[in-house]
Formats: sequence, structure tokens, C-alpha cells
Amino acid sequence: MTHPFGELSALRLQLGAALRRLRTDARLSGEQVAAQVGISQSRVSRIELGQQSAPVTIIQQWAQAVGASEADIAELTELAEAAATQATTWRRAMARGLVKLQEDSRDLESRAASILNFQSMRIPGLLQVPEYARRVFAEDHPPGHPDISAAVAARMNRQAILYDESKHLEFIIAEVALRWPIGPPSLMRAQLDRLTMVSDLGNVTTGIIPLDAEISVWHDHGFNIVYDTEGDAIVHVETLTTGLTITDPDDVARYREAFDHLRRTALSGSDAKQIVERAMAQYNRSDPET
Repeated sequence: MTHPFGELSALRLQLGAALRRLRTDARLSGEQVAAQVGISQSRVSRIELGQQSAPVTIIQQWAQAVGASEADIAELTELAEAAATQATTWRRAMARGLVKLQEDSRDLESRAASILNFQSMRIPGLLQVPEYARRVFAEDHPPGHPDISAAVAARMNRQAILYDESKHLEFIIAEVALRWPIGPPSLMRAQLDRLTMVSDLGNVTTGIIPLDAEISVWHDHGFNIVYDTEGDAIVHVETLTTGLTITDPDDVARYREAFDHLRRTALSGSDAKQIVERAMAQYNRSDPET
């Protein structure tokens, strides 16, 4: 699955429209509101267009800056809280098409300063080789689905971000993701080769949690934390039927704390490469052609 990163939320659109109306009624420019709230003018624009969520504290500061009534402040606060954690069913998201979802992901990643990704069962999408990605897409779609090939190509295009030295990407992967084959040994060897190559990039950090590591922190499912250039973050979580977008600062902080704990459990550098080599040896032994 792939989360609809760029999908415009009805709640965000409603909140943005209300904020824009209050700003224009107060005869204030976006630059003036930005200065009073302490954010950039471009962020003001994104919030008003429904392209970005904002913490309740910023919404309340905005409301005070434009002289909103108590009733307006209460309504804005309710909208901001509702938009802080949004769920999108895959049935609705998939109606937009696999390729469009990949393009939405690419657009969000292009605006990111750093990305922190934890995966417990699969190789992260940004590190997948084409055939691995194809099989991931095929798990949720019938054979011959017309979008799969184009979605794989779009996912490969997203991987250009790995070579953008202005961005920092960090992946924490459980060893089980290396050991649980999604295809034949030849595919898994190619995937592990790719993982090793990417880990040598200067702006990419890869850590692997060994199978025998004692994990005393929360690690129930994978998640993605995306920070923009202003330091604000959103968290994306995928379930079987739903994609979650989380922007509430307290909830984001809990995911960041979990990631930091997982990072301390993971091995990196030469230690991580030894784990990959052991997994590679497993596939060599199981492949009759080697």
C-alpha cells in the first residue's frame, strides 16, 4: 500500500477557508499574520489552501491576531483538533489511482528537509528495487492491474530524493524484513544489494534491529515522520484498510520518541552490513542456482 500523502482533506480545506476569511475581514495580509504568529508567509498560504495542517496553538494565535470572536476561536479549535489525526480509507484513496498516490508522495518528499522511517516487515518503498515494489503493489491488486507497472516506475522516480544531499533520510528496519522473502532468492539478493549500496550514501542513515535484540520500546507497526524546512512534522501510518495522517504535536512527539528508542536499539555501519550479509547467505543457501 501507499499512503495518499498529498490528498486534500475536507477538514483542512474548511479550516483554511475559515482562517482566510477571518484574515481578509481583519484587512491583514498573509505577511502580517505570519509575523504575528511567528511562521513563514508560505506556511500561511499552505494552511489557507488546505495543503498543510497546523497545531492548535498556531490556529489560536492566528485567531487572536485577526481579532476573532470567542465563538470563532472555539470553532477553529474544534476543526484543528479534528484535522490533527485524519483517516483515509484505502478504498477511497485507491480511487485516485496508484500512480497519483506515488506522485503525491513524491511531492511531499520534495518539500521535506528530513524523513525518518521505521519498518518492521518490509523494505521501505524508497529503498525497494523494481521487482520488489511490483510484488508489494500486486499484494493488494489483481494480476494485470493496469496501474501497477506505472506505479512501480513512479516509485522508482521518487528514489531520486536519495541523492539530494540537502535532505537527510534515516531508515530503521527490523531484520525480519530482510529475512521474510517477498519473492525468490535472486530477488531478495538484489534487494539486499540495493540496501547495502544506499547505506553508503552520505545523506542516508540505515539501521537494522537484529532478530535477537531485546526491544523494550513500542514497535507495533511501521511509520514515517516527515519534517519540513521549518521543523514541523507529520506522521504517516498504514493499516490494513486505512491510512492515517497525524499532525497533533503531542502525538508526533510520541512517534519521534519511539523512533529515537528504536534507533538506539538498531545497529548501523559495519554491524548493520554484517546482518545484511548473513541474510544474503541465507538466500544463497536456499537458491539451487548458486
